[in-house]
Amino acid sequence: MARKTVGSMRQSALRLPPDLRQRLKRAGGEGGMGEEIRRRLEASFEAEKAPANAKTRELLEAITFVADKTDFYYGDWSKNASGFDVLNAGLQLFLAARRPEGEAVQKPKSDVGELFFDPSSTPDNIARFILADLAWVKREEKRR
Repeated sequence: MARKTVGSMRQSALRLPPDLRQRLKRAGGEGGMGEEIRRRLEASFEAEKAPANAKTRELLEAITFVADKTDFYYGDWSKNASGFDVLNAGLQLFLAARRPEGEAVQKPKSDVGELFFDPSSTPDNIARFILADLAWVKREEKRR
């Protein structure tokens, strides 16, 4: 039996238990089950792109754990001020316990960093710049 090809997409057969099929159909909504399966598969491949730095992976795991536990106790932290404060405090405590020793000196490790940040740049200003860059990246991803 020949498989259908639409554009660069190829049809594939997939056997699913009835309950999983229904959940995918519901989650897919107007986009359909096939689109939901594609979206979830893409997300799983993205999730595999873990940061190389072990301490960054540990931080991401802590963020997820503390956010999930905060949601469990207070509801969605993004909609509940108390939950937000608990999440914020938990992450601040986690980071404080892992702060490297020594005095903080603003010395970027690359020429590009030195182009954007001089020794008088504050951590808040550098963080604002980085978060603005994140917002730009997210806008560009939505345009694609």
